[in-house]
Amino acid sequence: MQFNPTNKAISLIGDIDFLLFGSSVSLNAAYSIEDRTRNINIIWDEALTILYSADPNYMWDDTSNSNFPIATVDLTANLDHYTMLDSAQVVHRVRMMDTNGYLRTLEPKLRREFTDGQLRATGTASAYYKIGDAIFPLPIPDYAAIGGVELEFQRGGNHFGTADTDKEAGFNSQFHQFLSIGAALRYALAKGMQEKTLFLEKQKTAIAEAMVKHYETRSPDERPKLSIKKRSIKTGIHING
Repeated sequence: MQFNPTNKAISLIGDIDFLLFGSSVSLNAAYSIEDRTRNINIIWDEALTILYSADPNYMWDDTSNSNFPIATVDLTANLDHYTMLDSAQVVHRVRMMDTNGYLRTLEPKLRREFTDGQLRATGTASAYYKIGDAIFPLPIPDYAAIGGVELEFQRGGNHFGTADTDKEAGFNSQFHQFLSIGAALRYALAKGMQEKTLFLEKQKTAIAEAMVKHYETRSPDERPKLSIKKRSIKTGIHING
C-alpha cells in the first residue's frame, strides 16, 4: 500500500478510514492527517523490531533506500576515530585497508579490554571499539588510503511525512496493512472504542505472526533488487585516546 495516493483503494490513510469509519471516500477530519502520520510512523518502528528479530541473517533493510547499508570513507593517517552515519543503528562489520591495499575485517572489542600501550599504539588496525556514534581502530593506522574504511551497518526505516502520497514502506507489501491497522488501533484506544479495539488487536497480532513466519523462512540469499551505491562516513577530529 502507498501512504496517501489519490487512489484510496491502495492507500494506508484510506484504509484507516475504512477500518474506523466504514468508508475511505473522504478523509474523516476527526482523525487528522498529522495524528495518522505520527501513529503510522510509531507502528512502522514497531514493525522494524519484528523485522530485525525475524530476519535469520540480521540484515533486513528498508527497500525504499536507494543504496545498501555499506559506507566508505578515506583512511586518514593517525586519525584515531571515525563518526558513523546517524542512521547506523547496529554495526555488523568494520573493515580497514592494510598497507598492502587489502581491506581486513577488524575484531570488535570493548575499550577496557585494551592496555594503555595498545590505546596509544600505531600501525595496521586489527580491532576497534565504539563510543557513542564513533568507531576507534587499534592500532591507530599511521598511513592513508583512499576508501580505506568500510562500515556495514543496520539502519532504521524511512518515516512518512504528512505530504507524502505514493511513498511505500520498505518491506513486503502483503504486510503493509500492519501499519494502517496499528494506526487505527491507537485511535480506537484513545477514543474508547472497545469493540473496534478488540477487533483491531486481533488483526494486528495475526499480521505480525504472519510477518515473522515469512521473514524467518525466506531464502537466506534474498537481497533487495537495487543497484549498489555506497555512502560516505563523517570523519572525526583527531584526539589522543
